[in-house]
Amino acid sequence: MQAPFADPLLGLEQHRTSLPLVGRDTEMQIMRSLLDTVALNLPMGARALTISGEMGVGKTRLLAALCLEAREHGFLILEASAYEAGSIFPYFPFMEALRPLLRLSTLEQLRRYLGLVTPAAIDTDKQNTSVSDSQDTSETLSLTGMPLVATLTRLFPELPLRLQIEQAQVAPEEILLPDQEKFRLLDAIATLLEQVANERPILLCIDNLQWADSASLELTLYLTVRLRTSRVALVGVTRPPRMGRRQEDSADSVVTTVANNAATKALTDLMRQGMLLFLPLGPLKADEAAEHLQALLPGTLPQSVAQVLLTRAEGNPFFLEELVRALTLNQHLVLREGVWRMVKASNTKLPDSIVLAVGERLQGLSEQCHNLLQVAALFGRNFPIDALALVLEQSPEVAQQLIDEAVHTAIIAMVPTAAWGEDALEEEQAQGIPPRFYIFCQGIVQEALHAEVPAHRARSLHNAIGRALEETYAHEAREHAAELARHYAAGGEKEATLHWSLLAGEDAVRQQAQREAISHFRRVLKLLDANERGSISSQIQMPSIAELHITIGEQWSRLGELEQAVTSFQQALQILQYSQDMSPLLLARTNRLLADAYRIQARYDQALAHLQAANRDLHEEARSIAEIRRQQVAYVPWFPGRSFSVGTAAAQLEQVSASERILFLQSEATLDFLLNRPQEAETALWQSHQLATAIGDRSSQAFALHLAGWIHGWGERIHEAIRLLEQAHEHYIAIGDPFRAALGDQALGIIYQALGEMERARLYTLRGIKRARRYGVRRIFGLLYWNQGMMELLQGNWESSKSYLQQAMQEATTNDDIRLKPLVMQAQAELQFRRGNWSEAEQLFLDSIQAATATEWLPGTIALYGHFLAVTGRPAAAQVQLDRAAEHPEPPGFNGHYYIPFLAEGYLHLKEPERAATYIERIRYLKGLMYYGNSVDRILGIVATQVGDWETAERAFEEGLVLCQRAGNQPEEAAILYEQARAALMRGDAIQHVNAICTQARELFLQYGMQRAADMVETLQEGAEQLEIQRRAAASATARPQPQLAPSRPQGTPAGYTLDLHLTKRELEVLRLVAEGHTDREVADTLIISPRTVNRHLGNIFVKLDMPGRAAAVAYAIRQGLV
Repeated sequence: MQAPFADPLLGLEQHRTSLPLVGRDTEMQIMRSLLDTVALNLPMGARALTISGEMGVGKTRLLAALCLEAREHGFLILEASAYEAGSIFPYFPFMEALRPLLRLSTLEQLRRYLGLVTPAAIDTDKQNTSVSDSQDTSETLSLTGMPLVATLTRLFPELPLRLQIEQAQVAPEEILLPDQEKFRLLDAIATLLEQVANERPILLCIDNLQWADSASLELTLYLTVRLRTSRVALVGVTRPPRMGRRQEDSADSVVTTVANNAATKALTDLMRQGMLLFLPLGPLKADEAAEHLQALLPGTLPQSVAQVLLTRAEGNPFFLEELVRALTLNQHLVLREGVWRMVKASNTKLPDSIVLAVGERLQGLSEQCHNLLQVAALFGRNFPIDALALVLEQSPEVAQQLIDEAVHTAIIAMVPTAAWGEDALEEEQAQGIPPRFYIFCQGIVQEALHAEVPAHRARSLHNAIGRALEETYAHEAREHAAELARHYAAGGEKEATLHWSLLAGEDAVRQQAQREAISHFRRVLKLLDANERGSISSQIQMPSIAELHITIGEQWSRLGELEQAVTSFQQALQILQYSQDMSPLLLARTNRLLADAYRIQARYDQALAHLQAANRDLHEEARSIAEIRRQQVAYVPWFPGRSFSVGTAAAQLEQVSASERILFLQSEATLDFLLNRPQEAETALWQSHQLATAIGDRSSQAFALHLAGWIHGWGERIHEAIRLLEQAHEHYIAIGDPFRAALGDQALGIIYQALGEMERARLYTLRGIKRARRYGVRRIFGLLYWNQGMMELLQGNWESSKSYLQQAMQEATTNDDIRLKPLVMQAQAELQFRRGNWSEAEQLFLDSIQAATATEWLPGTIALYGHFLAVTGRPAAAQVQLDRAAEHPEPPGFNGHYYIPFLAEGYLHLKEPERAATYIERIRYLKGLMYYGNSVDRILGIVATQVGDWETAERAFEEGLVLCQRAGNQPEEAAILYEQARAALMRGDAIQHVNAICTQARELFLQYGMQRAADMVETLQEGAEQLEIQRRAAASATARPQPQLAPSRPQGTPAGYTLDLHLTKRELEVLRLVAEGHTDREVADTLIISPRTVNRHLGNIFVKLDMPGRAAAVAYAIRQGLV
């Protein structure tokens, strides 16, 4: 019988039988392709794979075959397995996979991997062959050197000792936001793997991902994105969701549900983007199962016997192995003369499941050994023998005899040395003491033994296990808080559960494992009700119930689960308000956190009320600190995961208070900004910046600089905005914050685009995209694609612009970004407007207004629509929208400024110089800027033309042309030329000059497919020529009266100047629409009349103006300032 006794990948080769892999050719082909992509560093192809299948279907064996093949091709294999008992330990599988690498690497290798070797010390050839050597170092935010060591030390405390570094030399902690700390931790793992992979490709594989903690799953998703261009293959093995953990504690059901939903969405996105392959593994086919059975039972196997086994196993290879093992070990199936024969067939009943099959194998053990293994199974997949002996109340010698029996039957085995990195283990080995950790050879066996223990017995055993582990771990017990909490919780030992759950929660917060932290603290809250708090030992330093609620709320908030966060904060606030010894600082913190959550939910009234309450509480706290200084006593609030400088309690309290004050000012400034109070927002920001500078908080300094730059916007203070945004950008790069650094790239990209500095605009935008892709920052992609769409729109690359804007909308839809959607729709509408697709443009404008209803983009969106209606000749509808936009207060920063020129031009088209004048004064300070490809200088030229200030108009047009030529904005260049031609016609320039300008404008319009605009230029040109012919004819026929050919408007003629042309109101409306480029059908649709009526009005116009046709009438109307 050739059935293996141990799972693959455990390093227990003495218990494994070499069996061929059967029936997985397609799967192996996919996995070989993955290895080739990584080994050859191919530009295309996924580098991550998930294998999913039911228990016993052969997932781990397939993974072992992949590891064997990868090792033969020179890969470094890093492997680990998650265990059900280990699901509460943040990053446990990765610590298990990476610890052997850190232990077995030489000191020189470690220093090289961690960036502790100076570039001059690195071999030049290795430098040249480095895969990531070509990356622009200015673009990377990843840590290196001592900061990298400091971050990894949080997971591997032994690392400084391995590097022969004193703890004092490790870089000090910096004040960071929680998401910045989490990024550092995730990216430190990625950087380590990336550096190792520069020398040798890596296969990192994790078995039983269904039992991994949520922090490990988040790290797996991050590595999938971050290492998608590195020589690292990531492979995970999991069971389908229904085969996951046992029934969850009801207290954690919310946490689990939210985590599962988030993970499913993330995995779907990765598969959609082609970064992750999903490989479902089903049962073996009939012929494949028969082949596997033949390998298990070499020799002649009667068909009748084979069919019984194959039918019961149903293609599950592990079940088949267990059936064979049970029958052969129990002598029900024996080999005689080369033929396998079934004996005692009438008494043989095959088990119905894998678990029952495993149970039959255990029947051969002695009762004492079986009992020992049941207790050992409660520890988890592995266990220390010393602790097990304490639980069983046996001497180590007796326990060792039973252990030897289990080892002899291949149920358990000693843990391979490489799997444990504890220095104590090395010391024991040096003293000749055998390893004291054992592991179950097969995970399913441990699960089966665990299931055999009755609930009442398991409860008392878990208590005993907790006490035994505390004694065994001794001074290192603090590092195993989550494990101890699990056992005491299962045993119902309240006080110990509280103690260790609290410590485990604090550890999870420090490691940014929010879901694990929530689970631990919820368990503490469940036990810590008001009636029972008095029964807790005074030796246990417990936070208040309010502090626990606040901390849980903060973890929910960091996960983006705002409703859960608000509920926790409200519970804390209710407790604090009825507390007699209420801390003002704690109350301020709770109100500030509630205000932040409400602000994000756009519930501004509630946010403002809680901020005002927080402000009052902070003033009260300031008075409290003054009193504390006199009395020299203080209570420092509980802040898990945050460390403050050492000093007196009063000094620590002052630092806590300063940090809270900064956060409050940031919240206040953000809310003021959203409530259109920019001056108050700036005041709060500079106060927070001053405080942050005093305590060395670069993250808060960057926040203040960035938001202040955003408030300055892309209008009159655009250059000051650039200075502030660039300072903030430098801080975020130095800190290592990819999201906010990319956000700075996006803001600077769009600002430089408004200035026409397209090289800088493109550089910042592409850097932002590169940064976001490298570090998997999905939330910023939409804005960066919008940047690209705007750049292509400005330069007339219509299809590229359309494509980028579609990508931006896809991101907005995927992330449900309500602020990005109207912004993208605005750009899409302007794109269709410029291309002459007015019907599509109008629908997009209407959609964008609807999308912007609950956002700060609403006034600008309405203004752009009103401008569109005015320019396309629908004054009544335009008046409504422009007035509506003007009624709204202008939002601060980037949400405003840009639409003011559109309001000015819109009112000019409506012949409302008084309304336009308000905005004209504003846009004089915006000269030299462009929004949506429209030059402010062109609009200033139109303003000057309308009042007959030809010199100012020409100067504005020329400056606009220079700007457009520098920016490559030829569509707008053509629009300026068209306005120049109109101005030339109005002031009576020579026909040759008008023709030259029109020809140039028309060629540019046609170059970009802007046929409607080209037709308008052609109409103007034809009309000008016809007027010139008419003028010459009139000049030669001196006897003929010429009242109709009025001279052009003289210099300085006011905008209200008109001629008595005897045209009706309707005829003037028709003439204006025709001059704006409308076809007869469009004129009819706009005025709700028939095309025949339009033709009749045009005929009347031609007769009254004595014009030969449409073009001459349009040119005449332009020359007289009618349109």
